[in-house]
Amino acid sequence: MIKASITVLRGSKSVAEEWGEFEFLSLPSPADRIMVKRDGTENYATVISVHHYPRPVGGADEPTADVLAKWTGSGAKLR
Repeated sequence: MIKASITVLRGSKSVAEEWGEFEFLSLPSPADRIMVKRDGTENYATVISVHHYPRPVGGADEPTADVLAKWTGSGAKLR
């Protein structure tokens, strides 16, 4: 699992909201759609960019990343 902080841009003025850290099986790529459960609601977003922060082999720290995504909607959807 890879930890990543998610920042979501919402609204016509693209207001940035920090949604916290989540774990991914593998990091998303730009244009991927992701679903993030927040406040009991399924929120959907399209990934704009991913910033990787690798760590040296054998180091104590784990690699992390920042995911920037554009919010596209919320609510229960078919998967």
